[in-house]
Amino acid sequence: GREQFHGLGSMYCRGAAAVILTYDVNSLQSLTELEERFLALTDSASADCIFAIVGNKVDLSDDCSSAVDENRREKSVGSCGSKVRKQVHAEDAIALYKKILKYKMLDEKDVPAAEKMCFETSAKTGYKVDYLFETVFEMVVPIIVRQKAEGPPQTVDITDYKPAKRTKSGCCA
Repeated sequence: GREQFHGLGSMYCRGAAAVILTYDVNSLQSLTELEERFLALTDSASADCIFAIVGNKVDLSDDCSSAVDENRREKSVGSCGSKVRKQVHAEDAIALYKKILKYKMLDEKDVPAAEKMCFETSAKTGYKVDYLFETVFEMVVPIIVRQKAEGPPQTVDITDYKPAKRTKSGCCA
């Protein structure tokens, strides 16, 4: 995200059941910056938070044929002219995912496999965006159900507030 919003990251991650980290597949710097800024933010996510690493903008890369959404094939086929060379590959995203697990001291056998949690999408064409959210949703719902069953949330319900009764005593009564 933009630099002016970097300080808000930990607030958005606080208690999160899932975090989707996105970088530009055509910019190695975007993955590097994501790693530098994100690892510390994982501290505020819930203990069983799911992390998804998402490479976006595959529609702009030279590997255009795989990034065409089936629903929009007729519109996108002709737009594969001037593409840039993809700088970030699946192995790089998998390495970041494993760094997050190591940082969080999570065992790889207790979390979803890296290959299942690293995605390449195109927000412009819609390529694999639905698949990303469906996958994360299917993993998050059981976690939320289990958390609800374990007990009350760590929040305060302000709708139960009852004002104290005023008594007629003192000088201001």
